[in-house]
Formats: sequence, C-alpha cells, structure tokens
Amino acid sequence: MFRTPTTRILGGTVVTETGLVRTDLLIEGEKIACWGDLSAARADRDVDARGLLVLPGAVDPHVHFNDEFMGTVSVHDYETGTLAAAHGGVTTVIDFSNQRPGEPLLETVARKKDEARGRAFIDWGVHPVITSPSEAVLEEIPRIIEAGAPTIKCYMTYRSEGLMVEDRDLEAILRRIGRSNGMLLLHAEDNEIIEKNVAGMIRDHRTSPIYHARSRPPEAEERAIRRAVALARSGQGRIFIVHLASDRGLDLVAAARREGLGVFAETCTHYLVFAEEQLLREDGIKWICSPPLREVSIQEALWRGLADGRISLVSSDDAAYSWKAKLLGRERFDLCPNGIPGVEARLAVLYSEGVARGRISLPRLVELVATAPAELFGLGDRKGRLRPGYDADIVIFNPGKAWTMGRETLHMAADWSAYEDLAVTGKIETVFSRGECVIDGGRCPAEKGRGRFLERRLRR
Repeated sequence: MFRTPTTRILGGTVVTETGLVRTDLLIEGEKIACWGDLSAARADRDVDARGLLVLPGAVDPHVHFNDEFMGTVSVHDYETGTLAAAHGGVTTVIDFSNQRPGEPLLETVARKKDEARGRAFIDWGVHPVITSPSEAVLEEIPRIIEAGAPTIKCYMTYRSEGLMVEDRDLEAILRRIGRSNGMLLLHAEDNEIIEKNVAGMIRDHRTSPIYHARSRPPEAEERAIRRAVALARSGQGRIFIVHLASDRGLDLVAAARREGLGVFAETCTHYLVFAEEQLLREDGIKWICSPPLREVSIQEALWRGLADGRISLVSSDDAAYSWKAKLLGRERFDLCPNGIPGVEARLAVLYSEGVARGRISLPRLVELVATAPAELFGLGDRKGRLRPGYDADIVIFNPGKAWTMGRETLHMAADWSAYEDLAVTGKIETVFSRGECVIDGGRCPAEKGRGRFLERRLRR
C-alpha cells in the first residue's frame, strides 16, 4: 500500500512574514503538515536545520524564458531557467508570453505549456503580453483570466520592437481586465522621451553604455507612471508597475495608494545592488537593462520604499542573453539586448545587502520575495507561506555562510554574470518544492519536468 512520504525539518528558525520562531516543521507528501516539537515523531527523512533559517520558497513573478527580443533569444528556457531558479531558492516563477502579431492570447499560454512540458524543475505560471489590442483580443481577456492567467502585461514603450500599446488601447484593456478580476502589468517608460533622446544621441555619436541610461532618464518613468495612475483613477481596474527604478515614480505610486487606488509596484535586485556607474566600465554592456540603473541616491530611495512598504515586492526581471548577443551593443547601446540574468541571485543578494546590512528585517525579506508575490499574483492560498495545508515549498538557508557570487558559483545558463566577484553573506543549503528535495547542497536530485503549470486566481 502506498504511504505518504514524510520529512522532519528539525531545530531551525522558521521565518514567516510576521515573525521568527525556533521550531520543527513536518512535511507530509506535497504539503506542510504542522509546526511544533516533533522530537517524538517519526519520518522518512530528517533534515538538521539547527543554526539555519527555514524560509518559504521564493516566488519570482518576473522572468523572461525563451524570450525573443532585439534580434536574439534568451538562454534561459524552462530547463535551464527553472534549474537556476531552484538553486536560488525560487520554487515558483511566472513567465511572460508575448503575443505574436495577430495571435490569440490563449495561444501564447499554450505555447509556454509546450515549452515547459518535460523540462520545468519547479512550478510556473504565465503573464500574457498584449501587443496587438484588436477587438478580438479584448474579447479574449475574460477567457484568458478564467484559464488561470489573470495578470496581463502591456508595454508603454518599445514601439520599434512591436511591443508598445497606445494609451487609448490601455484604457480599453484595463476596463476588460478589471471587469474580470484581473490586473494590468505595465512597463512604464515614456516612449516619446526615449525615442527623441536615442535619436539625438546616435546622431551625436554618444553611443557608449552610459548613454543608454541618459536616454531613459527618471523623467521617462515618472511621466509614464503618472499616466498609469490616471488610468487607475478612472476606476477601471488594478495596475502593477513592473521594475520600478525611479524615486519620483515611487512617490507617485505611494500617493496613489494613499488615495485608495489599486496601484502596486515592484523593484528588481539589480537596482538595489548596482548603480549607473557600472555603465562606465569597459564591460558596461553587462548592465544595460530597462529602465536603466540609477544614481546611488535613487537606489537608497528604493531600499527605503522596500522597508516601509511603498514597494510591494522584489523580482529578478531575469532576462538572460548570451555574451555574443550583448556584444551587439558594444559600439551602440541601442543595439544591446536589454536585460540581466538574475533569477538565482535574488534571494541571497537581498539577504546579504538587505537583512545583513540592516536595511530590512527577515520577516520583510520573506514578504518581499515570497508572501507578497504569491498574494498579489493569485497564489496566496498555496504558495509563499509556511502554513499547514500550503505547498511544502521550503528553503533551508545558512545566514552565516560567506561566499563570492559569480559565474563559477552560480548555475545560470548565461556565459557571463553581472554579479561577478560580489561578496555575499548567506547561502541556500536545501530547497523543497511541493515536498520534494530539488536542491541539496548545491546539487539537483530532482528530475526535470516535475514542475506544474499554476492556474491563478486573484482575490477580489
């Protein structure tokens, strides 16, 4: 007769979004069974967590796997990307599925299911991306939300790449999304400012990586976020600003929340650890991303926004392009694929730069990387918390382990690392995904293809 396998995690400090407690934790099958003194219990496997932290598995709601962009394709697919994620303590990712010209939204999700089948190590979901907002696509929105993809993204820039959606169409999209209990994700940069700046800089031969940042100033974010808040104010639905990298944009989001509007924002790991001076280096193309890296003063403002709750969460915005692809921008920044590989680095970097340096607390770290993304993106009933009945997605973390981050110590598929030679305090030891050990001391004992597609539903 089949018997549900059990695992005891003994003597660790369990960290939730509300506090810390030194206790044992029992896994039964795929679920968390209970906390408490388990010294008298029996289990198939024991994990000694004394001196270690027990965290909920991280949820990364912003990754780009198999991403086709600027003439190249990201090197993270559902095998390499989810493997790197698991090594980084991530047990759930949500990927973006860009609509191809004239393609139904449901087909974008079906395409991702094909890409993930037999390959994903961890659980995953999809954000459809609308690029062709025809009436037929608008009519599809309720169906795509009902199919478990309630968070739909649009770009306010990248006109030349065929991604940009005009404001009049955003209003119609938001109206349909709001009626169906979804949420609109926005890449909020003003295309008019960017196109004008890029053209002028290319004309004047200002083409090194630092001019990528100069072409996309904080004002471009501010103007776009102001328009996004106006959309939300119309009462049509919720809006989530992805990869916030502007202090004035942060102020606009915070003011909208005080007004009672459904406006939320994330920032990303790289904005918290790197500043725009990286773009002055000989290898500055490594750090070309959009929005760009900012001044240290803005970086500090983002940390304050994380600590006080004005920023809801931190994602990786993992966009892993090969070094050969990044070199397309060696002579002209506008030809460089925008993005940084970071799905594995997020949790360790946030602990090292945030908790270890006193910028955020341990419970706030858990909220930023697990609880809030699960709650906001429709997984709050099963992911992001260490509660009985929830999926046993669990990270055993060594807070005292010092190591150097870089390509040789990470598992991401890119042949370069933006995090090269970064000194880090805190390291992931063991990762469970739905009760199965997927990372054990730096190796992956799990089989690819075990990850499941997650149908998501937002709370009203």
